[in-house]
Amino acid sequence: MASPALRPRSPTEIVDASFQILRAHYAQFVMCSALAYLPWLVVDLVRAGTPATLQTIDIGTNLLLLLGWWLEFALMSAVLLVCASQAFLGEPVDVASAVRRTISRAPLVLVAAAIRLVMVFIGLFFFFFGALYPAARYFAVTPAIVLEGAGIGRAFARSTELSKGRKWHIILTMGLVFVIYAVLALGTMFVVGLIQIRLLQMIVMGVFSIVAYPIVAITAAVLYYDMRIKSEGLDIELMAGALDGAPPREAATP
Repeated sequence: MASPALRPRSPTEIVDASFQILRAHYAQFVMCSALAYLPWLVVDLVRAGTPATLQTIDIGTNLLLLLGWWLEFALMSAVLLVCASQAFLGEPVDVASAVRRTISRAPLVLVAAAIRLVMVFIGLFFFFFGALYPAARYFAVTPAIVLEGAGIGRAFARSTELSKGRKWHIILTMGLVFVIYAVLALGTMFVVGLIQIRLLQMIVMGVFSIVAYPIVAITAAVLYYDMRIKSEGLDIELMAGALDGAPPREAATP
């Protein structure tokens, strides 16, 4: 399948384009997701098999687990984002190159993810919906790091530039795909509730995350390019480059 047309899109059109990309390259995206998520699933299974008398769960432990979960999904999202970028630009989806690129930028991705998590928690602490503002303002931090080669400070500034005046568009787009993901998750949890074996329940939920989460990361990638199209005329630049025979400059910044 050819890459989606380069043009500005509404939130529903962005999600629809993301599903098109997912369907066209489903095997590669599931592979990326599995590579990133399986280690975390193994840790969960080991913890679940540990006798309760050996487990010491407290607030600090739960916070560390939450941080670990967030960072794990940050890395998984980064790998999926690179693959989604390749598909969006009409390039071959190369899982190996996506993993290599993410690994080379992993420290920056993890630090930036931790900073974003703190900002979101601060927003939750002051007012629940206040978390939406930092989430929207810094939606493109990871794309800036892995696709543009930006440092942490530049990545946050870059995301601020792209989100200026369009935060509701970002919130509606990511909100729509999260609602879809949540509905699928609830359906899976209902099925899991019928299973009486805890380890099997965890495996089913882990498999769900592997096969379903890519749509969230792909939507984030398409949204990033949509913001560049609307803010910088990226579609015109890429089409002009194609006419000149030049390769797409996905990492170029203004």
